[in-house]
Amino acid sequence: MELYHHGIKGQRWGVRRYQNADGSLTAAGQKRYDRDIRENNAKKKENRAIIDGPDPKRWVTEDLDRSKQVVDAHSDLVKELKKLEQTTTPKPTTKRLDLSKMSDKELRDQINRELLEQQYNKLLADTSATQVSKGRTILQDTLDVAGSVLAITGSALSIALAIKKLND
Repeated sequence: MELYHHGIKGQRWGVRRYQNADGSLTAAGQKRYDRDIRENNAKKKENRAIIDGPDPKRWVTEDLDRSKQVVDAHSDLVKELKKLEQTTTPKPTTKRLDLSKMSDKELRDQINRELLEQQYNKLLADTSATQVSKGRTILQDTLDVAGSVLAITGSALSIALAIKKLND
């Protein structure tokens, strides 16, 4: 059996760390509680508005700017993903030959060549449609969902701002 101690070294039962015996605060206690009060007051929204001056338009513009940054970041991600998909997926090349000018032997040779190329590509392909990594599919699904959510949010935000401008 082991003994664990989770207290403060030198702390005694019933003795407060930042209080004197009469209940008044020590200098360290006063400093600590003043800091806590300042931090808590700074976190309150109504106190921030008093310090900075009541400006409801500022809060709206900050929210709008944050929303625009999120939408821009999402659209950049989507563009990068599409660019990545375009570079990784091979583009099919379809070349049609004039069959009327070819002999049977030339046609057979051409077909055999195409079949061999297809087999070679299947064997040595980096990724096929069935072997796409789970990470890529999850990322694509996430971006699709995030895109629709951001589009709806952006639309709602633009409608709200338009209504606000009409009311002003």
